[in-house]
Amino acid sequence: MITVYERRLEERRIIKAETKRTILISVVLLFSVLCMGLVAYYIKPAASLSRSTLDKIWEVLNIVIVMMMIIILAVRKTIYYSPRFIKEGFSLTQILRKWRSIDLFLLAAAEIIPVIGLVISLLGKPFRWTFHYFVASALLMIILMPIGLKVRSKLGELKKHTTRDWSLK
Repeated sequence: MITVYERRLEERRIIKAETKRTILISVVLLFSVLCMGLVAYYIKPAASLSRSTLDKIWEVLNIVIVMMMIIILAVRKTIYYSPRFIKEGFSLTQILRKWRSIDLFLLAAAEIIPVIGLVISLLGKPFRWTFHYFVASALLMIILMPIGLKVRSKLGELKKHTTRDWSLK
């Protein structure tokens, strides 16, 4: 019979093994956001569009970015615990792999935000008007990063919603 302590140790080992790759990808994406932010800061191209056109594009992109962030966070919150996505008989490894696919998709979507910020900066918008794209994306990536404590918390939430306990495979 496996003790509660041994079960928790095994859960932590599995969580660490299954989230290591996603954490590494998250760190690389954070580094890319930093690089794009530095490029946007140091490169000051002449405006290729009229000021009013650039302002209108910037305003629309701000709304698009806010909507993207809301959608990313909402998708993460709803799909993570969806009974259609996480089946009742899944093992811990299967659950973590499903979550990894969600995390990678959402991290890729979050990477679009600083790309948009870099493009609008290269079109001529000053960095002081675009820095929030880079900060927002970095914060979103940190939120999406599957750190062990957050994963265990999400697993605890999942346990509340399911009737059966998953196996440690």
